[in-house]
Amino acid sequence: MLLDQIQCWEATDVNDPMTQAAGRLYEQTLAPDERIPWVWIEKSLERVGRAAGWRKHLLLAAPASRQTDPAALAGYAYGAFIPGYGGYLCYVGVADWARRMGVGTRLFEAFFRAMDADAQTADDSLPFVVWESHRPSPDASPADREVWNARVRLFDRVGGLWVEGIDFLSPNFADDDGDPVPLQLFVKPMDRSAAEFNDARVRAMIDGLHERVYRNDPGDELYDGTFPPGCRPRLVPARLAAGMKLVFSV
Repeated sequence: MLLDQIQCWEATDVNDPMTQAAGRLYEQTLAPDERIPWVWIEKSLERVGRAAGWRKHLLLAAPASRQTDPAALAGYAYGAFIPGYGGYLCYVGVADWARRMGVGTRLFEAFFRAMDADAQTADDSLPFVVWESHRPSPDASPADREVWNARVRLFDRVGGLWVEGIDFLSPNFADDDGDPVPLQLFVKPMDRSAAEFNDARVRAMIDGLHERVYRNDPGDELYDGTFPPGCRPRLVPARLAAGMKLVFSV
């Protein structure tokens, strides 16, 4: 299947069978400790179109000729434009049968366009879109590591940069008393160039993610654990997150 046969659109009806299929795919593609309850995402669809606050989007992808067939749902993306901050892509998932078909690329591109449109509607800037991903542990299986490598290649392909130098600590959604989940951050500069993201701006972006999304402030365990003494987060090519070498043409 070719990339141009995959279409993306926005879900607006929680009762739509395609939205319900997205809920099933969401639970299949994300570990319990990384995902919020699906009902939270459903509730956000009921507020689509409201002018104030976050502008949330659930985007779906399927072959153009099968956009009403739940079995043909190829992937989903969920996130929001946060006024005064930027774009936040919470979750992206692709069905196993649709891998290596360009679905992830199409979803990222559709989400970037949605964020740009939101910023224009709000008469606001869009300095970046940020997202998180869970890197496998050192003792992970070769299959898990290959999934990570493929994911990082996708991030690199859509223009993402890796925030090297930190593990972003997020809550454990499966267990309130469980250990925090360490995530890697990736960023696509939008209104600003990558060169403009100096130390202060990278730090402010991470601060904003803790404070605006997770409601963590300095002094909180997750906030302080993200910034161990001496850390200096910086933006580098996404492929370095998987240990891939940079290739320079002459």
